[in-house]
Amino acid sequence: MAQLSPYASIEPVMMYPRYTRPKNGRVVAGVAAGLAQHLGVDVGWVRIVLVVAAFVSGAGIGAYALLWMFSEPNDLNKPVPSDKNFSKGTYTVLALVGIAGAFLTMSVLSGINGVVLVALGVVAVGAWLSWQSFDRGKKSAGNVIALVVGVVLVFLGVIAMAFLEGDGDLGGVIASVVITLLGVSVLVVPLGVRLTSSLVAAREEKAVANQRAEIASKLHDSVLQTLALIQKRADDPAEVTRLARGQERELRAWLFDAEEKTSTTVFAALNKAAGEVEDLLGVRIVPVTVGDDMEYTEMTDPLVMAAREAMVNAGKHAGVDTVDVYAENIAGELSIYVRDRGPGFDPDAIPEDRHGIRDSIIGRMERAGGSAKIRSNESGTEIAVSLPVS
Repeated sequence: MAQLSPYASIEPVMMYPRYTRPKNGRVVAGVAAGLAQHLGVDVGWVRIVLVVAAFVSGAGIGAYALLWMFSEPNDLNKPVPSDKNFSKGTYTVLALVGIAGAFLTMSVLSGINGVVLVALGVVAVGAWLSWQSFDRGKKSAGNVIALVVGVVLVFLGVIAMAFLEGDGDLGGVIASVVITLLGVSVLVVPLGVRLTSSLVAAREEKAVANQRAEIASKLHDSVLQTLALIQKRADDPAEVTRLARGQERELRAWLFDAEEKTSTTVFAALNKAAGEVEDLLGVRIVPVTVGDDMEYTEMTDPLVMAAREAMVNAGKHAGVDTVDVYAENIAGELSIYVRDRGPGFDPDAIPEDRHGIRDSIIGRMERAGGSAKIRSNESGTEIAVSLPVS
């Protein structure tokens, strides 16, 4: 009888996509096209609903503006769902009808003064120019001019409405303050949304780059080192098998035993790393530790892994039988020193294609917020890695 996979009963979880506005298929800003893509409905019906809602004292226009303010454009070029063969010109006329209906119903149903509606229209035109500039995000002269003109129109419209509504009593003063705040929000909110999204994207890119660098360092420290040793000892099948099995165990532990890895202490992890290098290279390593031990976490993992790479380099290149390792946790700084009595080397003469010291030690410690120092001469080499832990 065939065995079922333990994951056979797990249903895939579909993440609902974030709402964005496509640059293709848009008439004004792509709000309706984005809704059609997001909801999977015909874009023609979305636009008709927005136009009809615009006749309810401008509700459709307000909804369109809010969706525009709090969303971003995308460059995916996904097809916009549409069963209607209306041209872009038809949709443009439909949009103009909606705008006219919004102003008409606001004037008739809400009793808003016609001059105020004109000032509101000036604000709307200014907002449209400004938001288009935010969407393009280019520092071209035309875009800057459009942004400046849009900002000026918004403030002129806000000032006009504030004067028209502010008749000197308390209600007029409150209306003027509210109108001013709304005018500022029209410019600040979309810009804030764009800046926040840019910061989040930059942070995500940095996290991905750091993770990629850490994975590369780990593979260099383990798999690539073992493959190099296997090539050197290809004439000894038993030794090749031992190295391969040991590397398999280490790689499996790294991939699947994250909880176990972080449930020990720094000094215990250092001793374990020293034992692995002893088994791998046949050199004697007995770490000496001073100070209080501490929990082995993601913060301290780069320090131990950098020290392990230093041990591997000493065992492979120094031509010695013993490597000295000293670790201390003193005055809020955790430091590990790896020394050998080999012939030494020139750190500045390391070829560009050698990543052990450059990425797995120095780069790893810099990403973790620590430091790495290398001292080497004809009497031997010392690599010191340190990390603030207070």
